[in-house]
Amino acid sequence: MRGQNVRELVESLGAEKFYRKACDLLNEKELSVDDFSYYELADACDVLPRLRSMQESMRGETASLALLRESNPGVSTHLFQVMSGELIGRKVLEGYENSDGFIGDELVTVVPSSLRNQKLAGFRALAGPTEVAEGHPYEESSFEEKYVTTAEAKQGRILSINEELIAFDQTGEINRRAMALGHYLRQERERTIVRGVTDAESGSGNYVYRPNGSGSALYATDGSHRNWVGEGNTTSTDFDAAVPLVDWTDVEEVLHYRATEVRDDRMDGTSRPVIAPAKYVLVPEALRGTARSIVNATEVTLISSDGEMTIANPFGGMLNVLSSPFIDEQGGTANRDWYLGDFKRQFVWTEIWPVQTFLQRSESEAAFERDVVLRVKARYFGGISAVDTAYVTKVNGVAS
Repeated sequence: MRGQNVRELVESLGAEKFYRKACDLLNEKELSVDDFSYYELADACDVLPRLRSMQESMRGETASLALLRESNPGVSTHLFQVMSGELIGRKVLEGYENSDGFIGDELVTVVPSSLRNQKLAGFRALAGPTEVAEGHPYEESSFEEKYVTTAEAKQGRILSINEELIAFDQTGEINRRAMALGHYLRQERERTIVRGVTDAESGSGNYVYRPNGSGSALYATDGSHRNWVGEGNTTSTDFDAAVPLVDWTDVEEVLHYRATEVRDDRMDGTSRPVIAPAKYVLVPEALRGTARSIVNATEVTLISSDGEMTIANPFGGMLNVLSSPFIDEQGGTANRDWYLGDFKRQFVWTEIWPVQTFLQRSESEAAFERDVVLRVKARYFGGISAVDTAYVTKVNGVAS
């Protein structure tokens, strides 16, 4: 710890107590990772000038503390290994948890899972209740089972720390690289979510919507999924033209579509409208300013044959605007299309492993060939799936 004699602290407290004390101070926010020097820690543990690659990964408190028992003859070396892993791991998580500019968590419901490619079961809507005369039996209702399947993937990166970074006390650079590792891991998750919500991969056969285990385009342009406003909609012919996002009337038109064309899928009885209030409008960065001006305007103007009339914004406080450059990057008409609905009700993120960090387990060729002291691995295992089609509407924003 900077400003203190780390060697004296290690010698007076012992390795295990030093580690416990450091973790307590970090957890209580009395110290931050930036208050520690990897050089001073390495020097106190007598692993300078010959720094060695780490031999064990972090295995939780029990495994870490076992390395630090005073009966362990390599306790000083192990202290450097365990303490460095703790500090770098915290910096990776700090970079990952910095959510500035990220919208992914507003688009999905996180569902912890222990299985991959699992079934998320549901049932078709039952018929509504019927009047029951006195003494007569209730009418039996039928249903048809339905489900969607999930798909997950493992994502990760390895960060190598060279001997020079520690020997020349470049603690700040080590922490910066660790934070960058966490940040880019979070960015990859963000991109996966945004591209999943926009169904950007369906053209290459990677589907986010898999009803009954079979992949399908989420936003069917023939309107059959009741979530497409735009060219080619043969199901709802009153909504078969592009609707560029220009002013509040465009949002009103899509809300009208959702109120009249989005219906449940009950098997017996007549299908009825689905109550699915829109909470968010999702747009590419190219439409961010337009969307915010529509949503945040205090007043709007109505123009008719009788003249103009100013009224309060009918969408004031009703919608929130989300935008992402991962929509713009899709190019073509995608950077003018926009989305309206309640995304968390339609999309889930099945999380098998949350973000994890590890130190390398054994000596590697990199240690000898490139003087690599530490190798840190960060990873997660998860994926996005659409569980329904009714809650988000895609709007064709420009005519082809």
